[in-house]
Amino acid sequence: GQADKDFRVEVEAIGHVRHKNLVRLLGYCIEGTQRMLVYEYVNNGNLEQWLRGDMCHKGYLTWDARIKILLGSAKALAYLHEAIEPKVVHRDIKSSNILIDENFDAKISDFGLAKLLGDGKSHIATRVMGTFGYVAPEYANSGLLNEKSDVYSFGVVLLEAITGRYPVDYGRPQPEVNMVEWLKMMVQLRRFEEVVDPNIETRPQTSALKRALLTALRCVDTDADKRPKMSQVARMLESEEYPVPREVR
Repeated sequence: GQADKDFRVEVEAIGHVRHKNLVRLLGYCIEGTQRMLVYEYVNNGNLEQWLRGDMCHKGYLTWDARIKILLGSAKALAYLHEAIEPKVVHRDIKSSNILIDENFDAKISDFGLAKLLGDGKSHIATRVMGTFGYVAPEYANSGLLNEKSDVYSFGVVLLEAITGRYPVDYGRPQPEVNMVEWLKMMVQLRRFEEVVDPNIETRPQTSALKRALLTALRCVDTDADKRPKMSQVARMLESEEYPVPREVR
């Protein structure tokens, strides 16, 4: 029927989306009302597992490995948002959707799913996209997720990688439950050094830490219009020289 046709068109479109930091969609299967997507296998866990210690038999991620993974993810999102037509909004960026290959390169997964499920006229369209703790604040009001909400979610993941904390953790004292709010406070108090994940053995240089924190805080600006584009985020993470702008017009 029409639903199957729409599904096929969407899958074909996603199949053409190629970037070294995106998990490749290899194929699909439709049987009755069941739909299955087949992605390439990425064998080294995901960022959430590495940050939480589920991969600790392999050790913890170094600072450089974390930045490499986040930079790859930023480039993949910049590609989805800015390099292809029609652009793809992921809608569910979170640490468990960033897979890691054996070279510690990021592979963002599920980028097709959000689009496939989000635009359909089916009952699935009503399910909430995004994940609690990662979703931009404007979503609660507008119900819309666009590329600026992806930027927000990316900022949360970057802060998660810096701190090793959950975005929302009710096991922590009240001021620290919401990671983003706690970090804004710590940065205002200039207590940068205290936020770094204690599992990082070799601590980052202060300049690198500040750059990463300020980049992340730009991404989680409550004003969506002030958030940078993902291509700018990638440049901020990549280069010592690239200014971390206070305002991106």
